[in-house]
Amino acid sequence: MNNNDQLNLLRIFALVSGILNIAYALGWSGYTVIGGLITCGFGCLFGALPVVNIIACVMDFIVYNRLTRMNRTGTYSTMQFTGIFDIITILTGNIASMCFGIITLITLNNEEVKQYLKEKQVY
Repeated sequence: MNNNDQLNLLRIFALVSGILNIAYALGWSGYTVIGGLITCGFGCLFGALPVVNIIACVMDFIVYNRLTRMNRTGTYSTMQFTGIFDIITILTGNIASMCFGIITLITLNNEEVKQYLKEKQVY
């Protein structure tokens, strides 16, 4: 698989992960509201969990946009931060995004991918 194919695969992973993070954020938001009403406020402690998914979702869509256009510098560091944040989403039960984050970080450690990003001047 060449470098362009690997980056296209990461772009697809970012899109799928972003959509999954939206679904998990909505699910945890609903659980927080309903759980807060049922438990007289104790369920509102879970209100921080949707924030993790919202941040990961925004970062996933930023990476998707940058990999689609390939015209912004700092793409590598943004992808690295997004991969780490996708791994953190395991706290909310989002196993797929965690796997996508691990694959992203492994792909970014490849020297050929780093060199390809430098050649495209988006490193």
